[in-house]
Amino acid sequence: MRGIAMIGSADELGAARGRRVAWSIVLFVLLIDLAWLGFSSVSVLPLSLLGPLSAAGALALGAWFYRTRRGEVRLADALETAGQTIAFMAVGALLSYLMATLGFPLQDAAFQAADRSLGLDWLAYLKAVDARPWLGALFSFAYASFIPQVLLLIMVLSFTGRGEAARIMVLAMMISGVVTIVISGFVPAMAMFVHLGLGPADYPNLSPAASFVHVADMQALRAGAPFTLDLGRAEGIITFPSYHAALGLLMLLGACAHRWLRWPFIGLNLAMIAATPIDGGHYFVDVLAGLVIASAAYVAARRIVVPQSAGRSATAFAEAPKILAKS
Repeated sequence: MRGIAMIGSADELGAARGRRVAWSIVLFVLLIDLAWLGFSSVSVLPLSLLGPLSAAGALALGAWFYRTRRGEVRLADALETAGQTIAFMAVGALLSYLMATLGFPLQDAAFQAADRSLGLDWLAYLKAVDARPWLGALFSFAYASFIPQVLLLIMVLSFTGRGEAARIMVLAMMISGVVTIVISGFVPAMAMFVHLGLGPADYPNLSPAASFVHVADMQALRAGAPFTLDLGRAEGIITFPSYHAALGLLMLLGACAHRWLRWPFIGLNLAMIAATPIDGGHYFVDVLAGLVIASAAYVAARRIVVPQSAGRSATAFAEAPKILAKS
């Protein structure tokens, strides 16, 4: 009985530590945003920032109430991880726009050269997908599925007693988000469609989701012109590393905790990762870098949330094949 109590106590301590780290990341990024805004040409529509933060605060308060007053841990996990996701997406999007104002030289040529050095031909990939419209439609669907996916995963994992998996996934998304945002500011790029000067005639059977949507914002930010940001309409302006690829891997790993979600979400997120060069206009090295960052972020998040994992020599990825083999 004492051993069971100690394990329960360790799990609770890990969960509490994970919550503290996640909210600390949100607060840290928010403080950087607010301090930077005072010296930047960027301004933000107040309601577009206060709205998500207020919603996140309400969810956090609800989580505290249900965890401490009602003992409804599953509901509390769902509310809190949802709140953390909403808050981070707002403050992270603002930070990505502020990082773009640094105006460092564009690195598109270097990234394209890196792809070629790896023997990866982006134009050949584009033509192959364009020749298969069904694949392009699948890619576009998968690429645009992030928000529904993460919300569904949070809800299902939390309400089926897998709150630990939800906390690890969300914390890893936040860690990888901060890393990708910071790197993107120092090695910016406009992405492949823009770099190669392509137009719809070059891919008649495709409608890439995010090939050009970021261009106007990036150009204005890099020019240093006054820019008013509505976070409700913020675009994904990060090219290297690919945050979309990172998210795809992290949601795939999160879904592995649930036997019914596992295979559908593995398929959907592999499609999301494969779609990233096309629908996001990313270089292949963007995708590879995003996957590396996501892997490290997942291990770090797991060690924060699961105390006993810190002493293991093997990473969480060593357990994934065992989990899949059991299904």
